[in-house]
Amino acid sequence: MTENATHIGPGTIYTEPELVALIDRGEGQFLEFKSAWDRSGGQRKPLPRRALRDKIAEVVAAFANADGGVLLVGVDDDGTPTGHGYPDAVVDGLLAVPRTRLDDLVSCRRARGRIGTHEILIFETLISPEAIMVEGNGFPYRVGEHIIRQPQETINEKKQAYRKVGYEQRYSPDATLGALDGEILRRFIDRTPLHRRPIADALTHYGLAERGTHEWRLTNAALLLFGRRTGFPWHPRAGIRMFRVAGTARRHGRDRNVTQLATIWPPVVAALDDALQIGHTQVRRAERLNGMRFEDDPEIPDFAWREAITNAIAHRDYEIQSRETEVWFYEDRVEVTSPGGVAPPATEAMLRERVPAHASRNPMLVRALAAAGYMRDEGEGILRIHEEMAAKALPPPQISVEHGIFTIRLFNGSRDGAVAEPELTWPSIPPRPAPTGDPS
Repeated sequence: MTENATHIGPGTIYTEPELVALIDRGEGQFLEFKSAWDRSGGQRKPLPRRALRDKIAEVVAAFANADGGVLLVGVDDDGTPTGHGYPDAVVDGLLAVPRTRLDDLVSCRRARGRIGTHEILIFETLISPEAIMVEGNGFPYRVGEHIIRQPQETINEKKQAYRKVGYEQRYSPDATLGALDGEILRRFIDRTPLHRRPIADALTHYGLAERGTHEWRLTNAALLLFGRRTGFPWHPRAGIRMFRVAGTARRHGRDRNVTQLATIWPPVVAALDDALQIGHTQVRRAERLNGMRFEDDPEIPDFAWREAITNAIAHRDYEIQSRETEVWFYEDRVEVTSPGGVAPPATEAMLRERVPAHASRNPMLVRALAAAGYMRDEGEGILRIHEEMAAKALPPPQISVEHGIFTIRLFNGSRDGAVAEPELTWPSIPPRPAPTGDPS
């Protein structure tokens, strides 16, 4: 691969195996494919140059206005690499679009790549500090796989909120690479398209670290994700507490009915794995006969409760250091709470009413977790939770923010602990230890 334009920002552009791995992820919040061919009329021919330049400008601006992302020109919507048919002079003009068509605030790395015999044009865009306009096309914004138009003030409100909180992107003055758990970090990188790269290179690519004058500088995001678990000094309450309640409401005193299952300490990557494993033992499961096969049937869809836990960890306000993320398993529901409200300009009502909205408090964490497959690269997790619950005829998720704490409740359809479908049995309920006290 040869570089066709000056790199802007940290990291390097993708090798051929990395491009293949990236494409395998599919389009989403941080990735878009664009074919360079016009197949109308039954004959393939290069897209008109102006139309492709307009599309590049729109997608790059949409990524810059949201959380950044990668545009691959020369890849069909289904992920098939098909290259392009333009001469070098035209390619140079296409790669120059972010510089010639958009504001200087846009930070975009551009390059020519190759998959087999097909040349791919790569545009990797970082988050811009202010809203970016495409002349004659307004202010595009990336939401999942889609691009919408939003007012300039709305986009800037999101960026102002991120700069105000912004815990994850600040550099820790005392942390070096030695503060990271190398084994956890290596396993994490091996799950991403950059699995062949050295650790420091991968960290730099995702904006989690940078080379300082004498030593590497680490962001708080890197420490949250990979900091050594022993004596974790970087954030006092970044862990996860998990509880089981014997009933549908917590009781105190002599009638206490709460068991603390675990307190899971950072780093986030290891904590998330542990939390999801414990969650799997706590969500009751039945075997349902479907034709000639028995199928595992959880009382709450696996995607729903897993996404609720993952979202709580990825989107919580880490500026709040007085409490952890909490997961509560009741007889009739799973309840997940996390510090911080809904990231503006999204609102509780928008999440409850399934209005598409993308607003990320921690885009660096989210992008890294999406790259490693912990989160779906869609930006529409809450909408998918609604769909999964509805598909099982379960109540929609209850979402609320009280006293700065975000809560999502997923009900299993039972009443007072009784399963709504009496014909089901639940053979895999794990043994539960006797209540030891009320942790609240």
